Amino acid sequence: MSDLLGQPALMNEAGKIFATAFGNMNIDVVMTVETKGIPLAYATGAQLNLPVVLVRRDHQATEGSAVSINYVSGSHKSLHTMSLSRRAMREHSRVLIVDDFMKAGGTVQGMIDLLAEFNATVAGVGVLVESGSVDSEERLLTDYVSLAKLTAVDAKSRQISVKPGNYFDL
Repeated sequence: MSDLLGQPALMNEAGKIFATAFGNMNIDVVMTVETKGIPLAYATGAQLNLPVVLVRRDHQATEGSAVSINYVSGSHKSLHTMSLSRRAMREHSRVLIVDDFMKAGGTVQGMIDLLAEFNATVAGVGVLVESGSVDSEERLLTDYVSLAKLTAVDAKSRQISVKPGNYFDL
């Protein structure tokens, strides 16, 4: 995925698609966690002319007071911490969450839980690639837009199978 996320032209096109999908949602800010999805969040923010807020894995003292929560990662089933500076976002904001990859949705659910601490509203969730190997019962959220769905990974032959995400079902 890093090869895709490192291509600005491709991320700009993905940002345009998310801007089309969420453009009428009266959004105040685009949010992502500090990972490889940052270029996608910035491309989406640029298309919507909105600021981007980064949720951090570790709190930075230079960012002032912050809210931190623990969440269970959907892909690793392990406990992690995320934090957001109090000055990064206004209370009662309408937020578009953008992420690069979603397996069960633990990280996205963690961001949703963090937004509750800011009395913020989730206006939408967009993911570049969702895992197709997760049963619907395991998925922590159902209301999201994906651009691609990873349907199979064959480590032996080094082949992957991808099909269009649910955005193309609309």
